[in-house]
Amino acid sequence: MTILALHGLGGSSASILSYLPKDLRSRVVAPDVRAHGASPLLGAGDDFALEALAAECADALAAEHDGSPVTIVGVSMGAAIGLRVALSGRFRIDRLAALRPSFTLESLPANLAVFPVIAELLERHGAKGALAALRASGPYDAVRSISPVGATALESQVTQQLAWERRVRLLEIPRNRAYRPGELGALGAASVVLASPRDPVHPLHVAEEWAAGLGCRMLVSPARDDGAAAVMAWYREQLGSFLTGL
Repeated sequence: MTILALHGLGGSSASILSYLPKDLRSRVVAPDVRAHGASPLLGAGDDFALEALAAECADALAAEHDGSPVTIVGVSMGAAIGLRVALSGRFRIDRLAALRPSFTLESLPANLAVFPVIAELLERHGAKGALAALRASGPYDAVRSISPVGATALESQVTQQLAWERRVRLLEIPRNRAYRPGELGALGAASVVLASPRDPVHPLHVAEEWAAGLGCRMLVSPARDDGAAAVMAWYREQLGSFLTGL
């Protein structure tokens, strides 16, 4: 089994690996998506279409693939990119685990609307001034009122290294549709959806739509605001069970 592990918007290969049990990490290919992590690539517009990002991730997988069935684990944006890889037909897909999915049938759904706002704040105020401007914004307040942990994650989008140079990713990627009608049901691979409550960027109703379309179970973790360590332990336990035996 080869595992393609794909991180979320603003994340990196290290962030997705933290979801996986340590004994499985030797089987993992975890590329940094364009304009993330150690990737030197930037770009604009079409470079950030999910199909284009999926093709780049599929190329990274192909370079290390041993021909075994592929399991895809993706969190948030990574779940959407992973779905596009799975539907591309380039690999024999064994399983798909969608963690905290956030992308839907819509372009720029309400739960992702804060990210272009952050891109505009970075453009207007620069990396140093964007944090204060974000904290004073309505979209930030809306997230923080539900989840302080979620608000802190939004802050990382402006405080992390190269945030200003990479702001295009926040503007373009959320405008993608994860799938078209009927595509989830056409996957034909064993799947699971793992979600967290009180997570406004990754709301449960989006996870429910994915689970219904895939025809699979949806499991819900403890809330991230109730303790990050326990939540990550829960994700590793659930993924370990799913990846090593159905």
